[in-house]
Amino acid sequence: MNKYDEKYEIRLAKHSDIEGIMRFINDYWREGHIMSLDRELFEYEYVDGDNVNFVIAIDRENQSIEGIFGFLNCSNTTDKTKKDIWGSMWKVVETHDNIPFLGIELAKRVFELSGCRTQIGNGANPKTTVPLRRMFFGDKVAKMRQYYYLNTEIDEYRIAIINDRNNIEYNINENEKVLVRFESIDDVKKHFDIERIESIPYKDYWYINKRFFNHPYYKYTVFGLRDEDGKIGALMIGREIKCNGGKVFRIVDYMGDQELFLMLGKEFETMVKEHGYEYIDFFTLGFNEEYILRAGFKLRSDNDINVIPNYFEPFVRENADIWAHYKLDGTLFFKADGDQDRPNQLLNTSCIENI
Repeated sequence: MNKYDEKYEIRLAKHSDIEGIMRFINDYWREGHIMSLDRELFEYEYVDGDNVNFVIAIDRENQSIEGIFGFLNCSNTTDKTKKDIWGSMWKVVETHDNIPFLGIELAKRVFELSGCRTQIGNGANPKTTVPLRRMFFGDKVAKMRQYYYLNTEIDEYRIAIINDRNNIEYNINENEKVLVRFESIDDVKKHFDIERIESIPYKDYWYINKRFFNHPYYKYTVFGLRDEDGKIGALMIGREIKCNGGKVFRIVDYMGDQELFLMLGKEFETMVKEHGYEYIDFFTLGFNEEYILRAGFKLRSDNDINVIPNYFEPFVRENADIWAHYKLDGTLFFKADGDQDRPNQLLNTSCIENI
């Protein structure tokens, strides 16, 4: 027991704490935040069976919640050598007489209370979270990379702002069609052996089913990628977004053999033309860049004169970066990891597709 335990009860949240956590989010994170208003989405994100994935600090004297650290499971495993989590909402009440560095204490406790191998995060605030993770946890931090496959035949871009239409050539694939669409987790299990994939974070069928087939609001497309032998060697997940009179497609996750990605150039060309997408984008960190570029994508660099928006709820027609932190070398990041691809406001926006 230390000084924090004397003043606070620090523990994993219970179902009976959900209302208080949602109220805390509204009062101290951001008023009107969707996680303070939409209990269905809150429970989808943070409740796994009997577990509510928040570490909370409750003042022993007045029983008020003084700090929260929310996290999301990458899998349903109990194997501590594989269990990885993404950090999410992290906040301490700043206007009360709380012990300094209470937030750091909560972030430290999450390892013991969750039983995780590693705690990683994307969407980190570069002015606050990034320096704290470096200083107190020795984390590595980096900016995720955004790549985009541009449809150069669009007459008027309504989502992107395109000042340079230069086309990128892609690797010519002489094999049969690579992409196969899966309609259920049973299809995935039948054709794709996820257990042979060694990755950080570790993801399993439970995660794929919950995150992509059972999302309460978004509709994702789950593709399998055939290798030269006709076997499914990778999964690629994406989501269509309609906004501002235009359409785009986002690749939000990828599991398996990365080299298969470079075989998709022709399929991406067909996809943007048939569906009228302005572009396909791919946010990632740790993925082999050569394979992405050979598939016809371009890196949105800091001096890119094109605008490939990141935020759609609400829609912001600007480039925006995503920062990530991690401990273990070889950690992979994608757009759907953590809480980076979820509704961010109540569902009355024209930029939420497939509600």
